[in-house]
Amino acid sequence: MKKTLLAVFISFTVFYVSCRKEMEKPFWDTEILAPLVNASLNINNILPDSILQANADSSLKIVYEGNIYNISMDTLFNIPDTTLSSSYNIPAPWNFPASTNIISNSLSETTYPLSNGVALRSVTVKRGFVRYTIKSKIQEKTHFIYKIPSATLYGVAFTVDVNVPAAVGSTPGVYNQIFDLSGYNIDLTGIAHNKVNTLYTSFTASVSDDVSPTVIINPADSLIIENEFYGLFPYYAKGYFGTNTLNVGPDHTNFTMFNRIVDGTLRLEDVNFSLNLENPIGLDARIYINNLSSINNRTGNSINLVNSIVGAPININRASESAGIVYPTYASYPLTTSNSNIKPMIENLPDQFGYALQITTNPLGNVSGSNDFIYSDQLLKAKMRMEIPLSLIATNLTLVDTFDLNIGGNGQNIHSGTITLLADNGFPFDASIQLYMLDNDNRITDSLYTNTNTIDQAPINAALRVTGKKATKLVAPVSEAKMNLLYNTKRVKLKVKFNTASQSQYIKIYSDYAIDVKLIGDVNYTIHLN
Repeated sequence: MKKTLLAVFISFTVFYVSCRKEMEKPFWDTEILAPLVNASLNINNILPDSILQANADSSLKIVYEGNIYNISMDTLFNIPDTTLSSSYNIPAPWNFPASTNIISNSLSETTYPLSNGVALRSVTVKRGFVRYTIKSKIQEKTHFIYKIPSATLYGVAFTVDVNVPAAVGSTPGVYNQIFDLSGYNIDLTGIAHNKVNTLYTSFTASVSDDVSPTVIINPADSLIIENEFYGLFPYYAKGYFGTNTLNVGPDHTNFTMFNRIVDGTLRLEDVNFSLNLENPIGLDARIYINNLSSINNRTGNSINLVNSIVGAPININRASESAGIVYPTYASYPLTTSNSNIKPMIENLPDQFGYALQITTNPLGNVSGSNDFIYSDQLLKAKMRMEIPLSLIATNLTLVDTFDLNIGGNGQNIHSGTITLLADNGFPFDASIQLYMLDNDNRITDSLYTNTNTIDQAPINAALRVTGKKATKLVAPVSEAKMNLLYNTKRVKLKVKFNTASQSQYIKIYSDYAIDVKLIGDVNYTIHLN
């Protein structure tokens, strides 16, 4: 219905733009009668076809799926920025021939202080950097090889092989560079592979091979190495993620299915709703749903779920993986009209669902032997699936939407006329229609119809099935002032109000229901000739 009236209105205006002639005198007035729109529309023009499915008897139902909450990787742990700084001094003056090592394969470990008992054995970096800085007080050019043996990309260890300029007086030679660690696999078990959260590096410094035969290095000629690891965020992590309790919310997730409804009531014959948990993370979890609520911010009404699942422990087992393929675990909890108040929750026409959760990770401790795993793009989800048969009672159910409009021209050749809408309605509900013109502040300046205009509902039989279409004729007079206003209007608001044919019995909507619409323009028009 929304698309119908928008198409009607735009087609009407385009017609007049195409007819408008920029001519000089002489001129005469004439009358133009022309069909503008001829269309047939079904339920897909009211509801997105992506959420509609047909039953065997061709009656329709809404099937909707959406997320309520996703637990993110940084909810479980994050790797803090860490700087490793080392200073190397020569104990006594020493003559170093060219290409001679000053420092050979010096190893250093960096242990990340992860909280909540998280003990990582390995990560694959999704994004992150190392800022590598060398300050050399040696009065000759030196050669440095810096490695992170535990960080590999395609099996090759991260390596920086650079020459550092000689110091000038008391000003050290400096090398500074930022390196991207994205994609690197990092072993966090340390040098001896018996630790956790620990990265290690190696460092070799030598006299450059293109200096004089020997270089005298004094005790004051120190070397300072700074490695700043920052912004590390894993794509994959493995280890033990700790036993921790996370309180989530109170918070809400937006629900857009009823966003265009601004007034009225909708009663549904049945609602089938399931709360589904998907766990692709390699850890066990215990979840408490402390609250799940339907929130209608337009009316200020909120309805809390009443069901045995609220406040009860939900245990969900860990996922498994093999050769990089994850096998999630699932749990589903049906909410029906017999075990919950889910029907009035949906009839509340929510634009949000509120929730408050408590999640305990690894409630039984380190049962995996530090083989918990997580992928950043595969996270524990609480989802909802809703199936609603389109068997309903609508009372003054009002839908509103706003659209941009750009006609062009000035409409000065149009003096007056009428727009006639002919509708053959095959739906078992009537529809009151209005189109408003808006100013730049979205305030209503005028409307297309001066009175309430209703497309009459189709007749129904004892089985509440439509037996034929009902014809309605709606006439909207268009004055010269209103036409000029239309030409200067940039946004319009469409408002449609529905009422089902029966206000005491639920009426099903079928896939073959449709409304045929024809729009006719009858206007007085001035034509200028040379």
